Amino acid sequence: MNDRRARHDGKGRSAARGLLALALCGAPTLLGCAGTGQPEVSYLAYAEAAPPGEIAAGGWTVALDEAAVAFGPVQFCAAASGSATLCSTAIAELLSIAQVDLLAPEPQPLGRVRGFEGEIRSASFDYGIHWFLTESAPARSPAAPGGHSAHLRGRATRGDDVLEFVADVDAAPQFQGQRAVPSVAAAATVGAEPVRLAVRFDVGAWLARVDFDAVLEGAGGEGGTTEAVIAPGSRAHNALVIAMTAQSPPEFVWSEAP
Repeated sequence: MNDRRARHDGKGRSAARGLLALALCGAPTLLGCAGTGQPEVSYLAYAEAAPPGEIAAGGWTVALDEAAVAFGPVQFCAAASGSATLCSTAIAELLSIAQVDLLAPEPQPLGRVRGFEGEIRSASFDYGIHWFLTESAPARSPAAPGGHSAHLRGRATRGDDVLEFVADVDAAPQFQGQRAVPSVAAAATVGAEPVRLAVRFDVGAWLARVDFDAVLEGAGGEGGTTEAVIAPGSRAHNALVIAMTAQSPPEFVWSEAP
């Protein structure tokens, strides 16, 4: 046992890359990792929201009073697909989970990406609700607003109709060991030069997918002001989940560090 421990300690002292590779390979959704011969990289990631102003949604004009989303963790892959079944060359991860104010114009810190130099072609990530292989059910991060992936509150207006709505959106992984967003395209070659990552969100594109006629009908409103809750299982909730995960997911943009 002492000989084995000595060999392990010597390996740790001689190659910090090996320890990082072990940490990445130990992540629940990774099936393989980048080779330890690649130099390590570490850089900051920021959320960049596009405050939407007025949003056009099928004849309705939508304005938001509150909009928050939980984001992370994220896995970056050298393969064209970041899904757990196809990504055999995970190259970096953002392990932190942060809450993002989607109405704030300034960049918001998400944490630090750690991994290796090389090409990134895809990403997979969660919206504050993860389901690792070590867990029997999806788990919600403390960063999730109200325990949900996203919280939206605002009003939709069409003529004399005013619809005051609240949406608590759950975008959870569908399968154990999978991410809520199994794969999105990403394009970067990260080398020795310092970089930073911007993750760009467009909440207006999410709400533009909602059928507010159906929301009004479901709330029993007709003229004047109506209050509505966009509840899980409703058409509007499902539209938001699809927009967040498939139609308008955040964009990953790498640039030179200032």
